[in-house]
Amino acid sequence: MRDLENGSNLKTKKKNTSMILAAFMIFILPIIMVFIGAFIGGIICENMQLASNGTFQIVGGVIGFLLSAIIVKVFDKHSKADEKAEKIYWDDL
Repeated sequence: MRDLENGSNLKTKKKNTSMILAAFMIFILPIIMVFIGAFIGGIICENMQLASNGTFQIVGGVIGFLLSAIIVKVFDKHSKADEKAEKIYWDDL
């Protein structure tokens, strides 16, 4: 193992991500997680036999959205842009 205390630099590799996967993670995953959270919240309310089913669905949807935000943040931290991809500038349009 290298001694990192002596000022040596540690380089980490970030994996390249495709644009389709990145778009899915940013736009589609939060919507899916909100629906799943609302569904699970409704199931929990039914199992507890409470009358406020809508409240549990809303709380479940909010928790699902917060989980998706954390997942997207971790995904963004561990991915990088592909330098080989064609860059499009406004002047070229």
